[in-house]
Order: sequence, then structure tokens, then C-alpha cells
Amino acid sequence: MKKKILITGGQGFVGSFLVDNFLSKGHEVTIFDRHYDSAKFKEYNWEGKVIFQLGDLKDRDSVIEAVSLNDIVVNLAGLLGTQEMMNNPIPAIEVNILGAINVFDACRMHKKRGFQVAVGNFWMNNPYSITKSVTERFALMYNKEHKTDIRICRGMNIYGPRQKHRPIRKIFPNLVIPALLNEDITIYGTGEQVMDLLYVKDFAEILSKIILTDNIPGDVIFEAGAGEFTINNAVNKVLELTQSKSKVNRIPMRPGEDAMSVVKISDEGWANLKKYINYTPADLTPMHIAMKQSIDWYRDNLSRFPWD
Repeated sequence: MKKKILITGGQGFVGSFLVDNFLSKGHEVTIFDRHYDSAKFKEYNWEGKVIFQLGDLKDRDSVIEAVSLNDIVVNLAGLLGTQEMMNNPIPAIEVNILGAINVFDACRMHKKRGFQVAVGNFWMNNPYSITKSVTERFALMYNKEHKTDIRICRGMNIYGPRQKHRPIRKIFPNLVIPALLNEDITIYGTGEQVMDLLYVKDFAEILSKIILTDNIPGDVIFEAGAGEFTINNAVNKVLELTQSKSKVNRIPMRPGEDAMSVVKISDEGWANLKKYINYTPADLTPMHIAMKQSIDWYRDNLSRFPWD
């Protein structure tokens, strides 16, 4: 059945692929955002296909009105950054927590299904992880106390086309872009930190299934990942696929991250994906294909990513 789906943060990296996923399945999509990015609407072929509604997540009334006009609301909006917000976490609290509560209240008032994206490194003591973890717990509270239907999924390290390399530093573009330019690659720490690289198109499909599937209990916390991978593994794979001559520089860990962190999908995470949406590791895009597709996109769009 065709659904009317509202997406906050729909013009962002993950959001744009979720928009594409829903459109491919015949749903009506509305993006709720503070600004309209005409260049993205043109590039992604959204003109005439995606509705845009101007609004701010912090504006309770505009959020409630937007949610009332749709069947489902997907909250992907948020302020990103690990060390970037360390000296001023207030904006992250206002958007990531209070903005999400506006969405949850709208779901409660209008009895709409909701979705809240969470993070894999929820235990880390940085503003982004803290605020997303708090939001996750509020979603669970609303489901228990107000009988809402708000789904939660912790995304691991998502990568793929359209991901920016700055101002917020993300691991994959900051490996690929210098590799394509044969410039030095800089990583934090020893490189033995364990992460879980998940292709953005796979993440969008997982989220789509979680959001559209009926009768999921309100206390389930989903996880989305592909498996264990160290940063050094990722560096070596990128160097291999790009045939780069880049050298690797290691610098001290940035504030808010652990030197030997392990961020990966758990066995329970895979069990929930199998149980509730019938998704297994066999459904993932093979990593060498996903990485090659991503690297090819960066190669074709290298002029967009100034490196200095």
C-alpha cells in the first residue's frame, strides 16, 4: 500500500538514499528541512517527484503540522560532529534531543508511525553520541508510556556516494579522496580501532524494511552493520582499489573517541534483522563491489572535493 512518508534530513547523505528507496517502491515522499537545495533536487532527479516542506525541527508547531499530513515520519535530521561540538553542545541538544521530542510528540498526538536513527557508538562521551543515545531512550519511553510506534535503528559506519569529507570528518571520503590524489592519508590512532562499514544503499534498504514492516514491538532496538573491519583494513582496501601511492600518517586520537574502540553490529542485531524483516548478511552488497562503486563515484566527482 502506498504510504505518505515525511523525512527530516532527507537532503542529507543517508536521507537522500532513503528518499530514492521509497520512491522506487512507489511511496509519496515529503522532505522537511530548513532550506531547499535545488541543486540536489536536480541532480537526484527529484523535481516533480518529491514534495518539499520548509520547516525547522526545533519549531514544535511546524513539526506537528507536517507529521499530521503524513502516514509515517522518519527523523534523520541532526547535528553531526565528534570534536566539533565539544566546546558547545547546546545546538546538538536543541536539534538532536529537543527536535526529536517534537517528532515523538507529533507521533503521539496524531497516532503516526515514527522512526529515529541512532548510533552504533552510543557509549562514547561526545555530544553527538550522547544526544543520539538520549533520543533513543526517549523513543523507548514514548513507546512504553504513550503507546507510540517509533522504530529505532543504530547505524554503524555508513559510507558510499554523496558523503562529504568536510566540515565533519567521515572516515571513508577521507581515505578515498587523498588516495585518488596520491596525497597522504591521515588516520587517528593506531588504526586498529574496529568499525563496521555499511554501504549506504544497504542501510537505506534496511531502514526501509524496518519502517514499513507492521507489528514490530516497541522495545526492539535494531542495529545495521556489515561486520568487523579495522581502520587499517579499510586503508589497505582503499589503497588496493585505487592503486594509490599515498602514504599513511597517524596522529593522536581526537577528543570524544576511544583509542581502541569497537563499533560493530552484534549477534542480537543480526538476529533482530532476521526475525523482524528477514534480512541476513547474504542480502548485503559484497564489500568489494560497494567500495568500487563508491570509489568510482568519488573519482567522477573529484572536483567537488577540494583537498588542501
